[in-house]
Amino acid sequence: MGADMRINLNQQLAVRATLDALMGRREFDRLCAGMRVQIDNDILYVFVSNENCAAEIEANFSDDLAVAAEQVLGKPVRTVNVLPMDLSSQQK
Repeated sequence: MGADMRINLNQQLAVRATLDALMGRREFDRLCAGMRVQIDNDILYVFVSNENCAAEIEANFSDDLAVAAEQVLGKPVRTVNVLPMDLSSQQK
């Protein structure tokens, strides 16, 4: 990743709380356990537990992720990439 913005713990928690409210507790708990986010310019990278969760989140909740990140971080998100955690080490 290029000019990335490391998201601090408070921002991570705020994104999670906002997303929880947008998705609903049941869906959030099912899909987003251990979720971690990073941003690179206007691309939001979301790392979740497995490929199935990543695919479902990207298909159904990308807009919610963008809204949550924009609200918390105060910068535009144009693209959301949801990836399984095992790919996060390859993004560094």
